[in-house]
Amino acid sequence: MFQRQKKIVSKTLSQFKTELPEKDEHKMSREYKKLSPKMKKAVDAIFKEMESKPSDFLNTFDKTINTISKKFNVPHKQILDYFENEVLTVM
Repeated sequence: MFQRQKKIVSKTLSQFKTELPEKDEHKMSREYKKLSPKMKKAVDAIFKEMESKPSDFLNTFDKTINTISKKFNVPHKQILDYFENEVLTVM
């Protein structure tokens, strides 16, 4: 009889993380696709910041939006409106 050998696949944590579908899931939304290229870069930067400091993010959300809006020259209100629209479409 044939014996089946199991192939062991080893991946580093960073390789595994890049393959997770949730990583760039926000880019698939209808609201994100409506954004200008400049706004998309700003939103991507906010999500990147969220990933780097997930435990502290809620405490610094408004400060992060202010920083990102200045960096990308995008109105603060426009970023807040994007997140509000995303929340409303999920509900």
